[in-house]
Amino acid sequence: MAKNNQDSEVPEKFDDALIELRGLMELLESDDISVDTLTQAIRRAAVLLKHCQSTLNSTESEIKALMEELGVTGSSDSASDDA
Repeated sequence: MAKNNQDSEVPEKFDDALIELRGLMELLESDDISVDTLTQAIRRAAVLLKHCQSTLNSTESEIKALMEELGVTGSSDSASDDA
């Protein structure tokens, strides 16, 4: 049952989740992975991916809101074109 708890827990930091995902990818790419391990690894990867996507989406929203608050519009590329 501890495994199910671990499946629902996600690292506090995005980078830690990404490191764990990379480790899972290495495990999934190995030739001698058992079906049980494969299932657990895929479940854990799904939890981590969902967490990372959510973090990225909220970060994007926060950055957009801050840019609007500062009156910054468009991308940095268009700002350099104006200069």
